[in-house]
Amino acid sequence: MINVNARHIMLYLIGFFLLVFGHPNFWDKITEADRKKRETKRIQQEAAVASAKPFEVQELVFDTASNTWKNKLPYFQTIHVGQVNLKAFRNSGSTTVETNDDENASDSL
Repeated sequence: MINVNARHIMLYLIGFFLLVFGHPNFWDKITEADRKKRETKRIQQEAAVASAKPFEVQELVFDTASNTWKNKLPYFQTIHVGQVNLKAFRNSGSTTVETNDDENASDSL
């Protein structure tokens, strides 16, 4: 038979108590982990609600006078361009074409 002494039980309880409550950041880590779980669950629920929404539908009308499709509702298009080098889009000026005749040839010695 297993002989369990009251002293051994008390020592185990004191050890467990020190293990749980003696660590300075133990409760902070537990609450942080719980907060992360709740945040993840909330994000998943928001994603499920957002994915359940129906698509936006707009009606296009064909204009027979100009042979184009018209959208009666005003709409906007967002374009993400990131970092744009605007100097590269500027016109650099005129390009000169060199020929081999005596008047237009460059000095290349």
